[in-house]
Amino acid sequence: MFNIYDEEIDLLLWTVALLFLVRSSGIFLNNYAETAFLKRYGVEYMPLVNMVNAVLTFFVMGAMTGFMTRLPGARLMARLFNFCGLSVAGIWAVIPFGIDLVYPALFMLKSQYEVLLALLFWNLANDLFNTRQSKRLFPLITAGGVIGQILSSFATPVVARWLNLDNLLLVYMGTVLIGAWVVHAMGRRFPTLLFQQTTASEKHTHRSLIEEFKTVLPLLKSSVLVKILVVVAFMANVVIPIMNYQFNYAVNEQFATEASLIEFFGYFRGVLNIVSLVILLFMGKLYDRFGLPVALMFHPFNYLLVFFAFLFRFDAVAAMYARMSANIIRTTINIPAMAVVTGLFPESYRAMIRPFLRGTVVRIGLFLGSGFILLSSDLFHPRYLSLVAMPFVLAWVVAIYILKRQYAGILLGLVSDNRIDFRSLDASELSQVFRDKQIQENFVQRFHQASGENRLWHGRLLRSISIPNFDTHLIATLREEQDMQTRIGLIELLSNQAGPVAVEVFNELIETGEPDLAVALIEAGHRISPKTFAPFNRRIFESSLPIEIKARAVGSLYTLEQARFGPLIETWLVSEDAGTCSAGVIAAGVCRDMRFAEQLKTLLRSRDDDAMLLLILNSLRSIHVSGLNPLLVHRLWDPDPRMRRAVLEVYLIEDEASLKNVIALLGDDSEDIVKVAREKIKSADYQNNLRLIKSLSLPQKKVRESLFDLLKDMAIKDLDVYRFVQLQARTCYQLTAQAKGIRQLSDEALNELLALHLDERVWFTLQTTIRVLATQDRSGQMNQLAQGIFSTDQRQRANSLEAMDDILDKSIVRYLMPLLEHTDPAERIAAGRRLFPDDVEEQSKLALFESLLKSRNWVTLALTLTMMRKLKISPKTATRIEILAGDSNPHVALLARQLMGKRSDHRSGEENEMETTGSIPLTDKIMHLKGIEIFADLSVNELASLATVTKEVTVDAGRQVFMEGERGDTLYLVLEGDVAVIKGRKLEKEIELDSIGAGDYFGEMALFGDDRRSATIRTKKKSRFLTLHKVELQDIVREYPQIAMHVCRILSIRIRHLHSKIVDQIC
Repeated sequence: MFNIYDEEIDLLLWTVALLFLVRSSGIFLNNYAETAFLKRYGVEYMPLVNMVNAVLTFFVMGAMTGFMTRLPGARLMARLFNFCGLSVAGIWAVIPFGIDLVYPALFMLKSQYEVLLALLFWNLANDLFNTRQSKRLFPLITAGGVIGQILSSFATPVVARWLNLDNLLLVYMGTVLIGAWVVHAMGRRFPTLLFQQTTASEKHTHRSLIEEFKTVLPLLKSSVLVKILVVVAFMANVVIPIMNYQFNYAVNEQFATEASLIEFFGYFRGVLNIVSLVILLFMGKLYDRFGLPVALMFHPFNYLLVFFAFLFRFDAVAAMYARMSANIIRTTINIPAMAVVTGLFPESYRAMIRPFLRGTVVRIGLFLGSGFILLSSDLFHPRYLSLVAMPFVLAWVVAIYILKRQYAGILLGLVSDNRIDFRSLDASELSQVFRDKQIQENFVQRFHQASGENRLWHGRLLRSISIPNFDTHLIATLREEQDMQTRIGLIELLSNQAGPVAVEVFNELIETGEPDLAVALIEAGHRISPKTFAPFNRRIFESSLPIEIKARAVGSLYTLEQARFGPLIETWLVSEDAGTCSAGVIAAGVCRDMRFAEQLKTLLRSRDDDAMLLLILNSLRSIHVSGLNPLLVHRLWDPDPRMRRAVLEVYLIEDEASLKNVIALLGDDSEDIVKVAREKIKSADYQNNLRLIKSLSLPQKKVRESLFDLLKDMAIKDLDVYRFVQLQARTCYQLTAQAKGIRQLSDEALNELLALHLDERVWFTLQTTIRVLATQDRSGQMNQLAQGIFSTDQRQRANSLEAMDDILDKSIVRYLMPLLEHTDPAERIAAGRRLFPDDVEEQSKLALFESLLKSRNWVTLALTLTMMRKLKISPKTATRIEILAGDSNPHVALLARQLMGKRSDHRSGEENEMETTGSIPLTDKIMHLKGIEIFADLSVNELASLATVTKEVTVDAGRQVFMEGERGDTLYLVLEGDVAVIKGRKLEKEIELDSIGAGDYFGEMALFGDDRRSATIRTKKKSRFLTLHKVELQDIVREYPQIAMHVCRILSIRIRHLHSKIVDQIC
């Protein structure tokens, strides 16, 4: 019923418990503070106390804003819990001394504490749960708080009788201290709570009243809707303190003793919260039943009734009606409706309007309302405050009436100016926004007058707002519209209630003979009513249209006449004729009957024609056949992008393995497939946010970039980020220890190459980690710091690290700072052992290599296997080597087989080519490439990728490698032999400019331009080369664009050097 995932239950229960304690403690304090103030201090002082409280609220909220920018939400909430409990305990200790001022102080403190704890709780909840989770879970969390209010309300009179009224303060203290313990327990159980939530930008969000007014003034001048919202917010907050004062005054008069008053508060609030809980869980949005302007009328009209009740019957009955009705209408109608109205504006407008309404306007309204109460206290009885409040309520009603009268014009203006944010409104909210008859008539008129894509836009809008008789308007425009694609789009907009009226138009349109239009008509008819459109489909079946179109009609007719058309579809499915078989597949997909699922699966296994497979996949998706992943997984990487997309749409993310497969498609060349993969990950029932973040360590740049975008869209929360940082830090410490262990074995080039590669992986992992943290930082400051953290400028780096230490909480910093600060591996490893004593430890030579073999990085595996073979190291168990012998990377698989001493006869062509006699090992290729100036500073990972696309070439003595004037596209690295650099095309005019030997290279400029060769290269003796072609380099650069940047930097240095030489010669 509530759609809660297993991994959410633990955190949800702790969060519900926390809100339960916040709300229940608030009820205990509220009931006591109001009772004690009214009976021990006097209701006549309430106007003054309300005014002071309004001023206090202003300063307290400003102070709290400052605290929230400096402390993590969880830590601040725990401290506030403790402060609330201890301060109330202090007041309890003072009560026996007869200091009456404690009661007004407590009366003000209870409202401050209640508001502050609720504010901090919901800030924390918003950080714990992402947007999709909040829509599912927040009603349950809120229900937990309401249950806390109900239980504490009914418990208040009982506790007061048992323990004495004043001891309710000790109950409050105990409750909030338990709340502080719960926050600390959550911090231990979910370390994300200690993650610093505040950002630099938030430190500057608190603005003065004048600044807020200046910001919103242009909108006030240009928008009638903004003016109305300001008036409504202002008037409501003027009358709220007046009604609350009348409520307290009336119940104080009605109940003469403390005992009776505390019982009233307890039972009344208990009943009120029960009603609220029922509405919250079962009644939904009551404002859905009315248009927005009408829904907004309920609240002020109810206030009119409330004030009339107080005017003519100033007693507890009127007070109970006032508080209960106002509370229910505000919660179920007014707040949701106002949220929808405010949501009409784009996000940039809302960012200005909401703070102004909730801050400046609310404060001024409360000040004015409290001022009226204070001024009236010596002039007349509180019942006559109703006469003071009524003009403001009437102004409120007039504002809503103006909204209703001008609603059509306001909305049309917003639409015309493209100011409505349709994406922020769901279907039911859109329906309420455009419920006004005048607006609907205007849009219908525009719909009929438009054409092409513009008509389609209006049609989609009209459908989304559920306009009456929309199908009639659609059918009328189908006859008028001339553009075929627009016609098809309009047909798709027909609702399932279109019925017989559409049949006549469909029969007219089918006469055009357009195949695409015929398909759209059949699909729409089947969706609307197969029974109503059966005659139309029989006409299609008996026509001369292609069998693929007839198949759709047969699929629809099958739902009515299974005995007749079922055997026909089965016959088609087993037909040897491709066209007939395709018709069977289409018909099976249209009827969506599981009867044909096995036949479709059989076709999926047996057919290899792409066009047929695409149809089969589409039909399987329509039927919702499960268990297809094993049949489909190998086709996720089909060369045809249409096939990859079709497979992806049927493929289900149901576990971590399937999620990893779809993550891999985020690096697909087709942006369309990447988009489908993103949406599939976002909407999948199986969610594993930690796997998404872990996948940021994958080598494919496009996958990483897509994941970063996905993390922002999905609002991944800090629990997963914290775990990721912890895992990444552990990996860095392990890599550092492994690099040190490799260097201690010997100082040979291969050892240093592997150690260097492990060091580079540490920095790559740290960069990825910092970037993930930056996705959580709305200020963008972490992005700026990341540049400084990895800068070669030591001063800039130190400043960035210091700033990062301030931004992130210590629970994050303690993992990262030793890695970022210490360049000495020994210091890093020592820190790693303190943080991860079970994972970072000294290893024997065999244990070191076995740990390296667990890596998922293919370069690490290749270098490790090469070293093990060279050092003649055999692992304790051959299982891991046997697994690697079947690795998908051919280089790893070949090296693993060589280490095993086996030569399998089941090698791929690529592996056979790599294993030819005299072939240069991959590690040697990497070291040779590192000797080339333009590649010298590339990482080992990048060099390995280059090495995989190089080829070995042997040229006999006296042969031309290439001729002057030829177009070139290849770089040559001399492995053995010597070549001459020759200028001049004729033998007698040739000049040998230079000689190039082993370890040197030539032809590099051919990789970066289409220029012809500037000289001839001829072998002096038999020579062996390593070649790199431009096409292969371009493929690698797509994955590692930093290679191109580095090459450009080296060439730029060369050009500057050449330029300086020319200048020197001229001078």
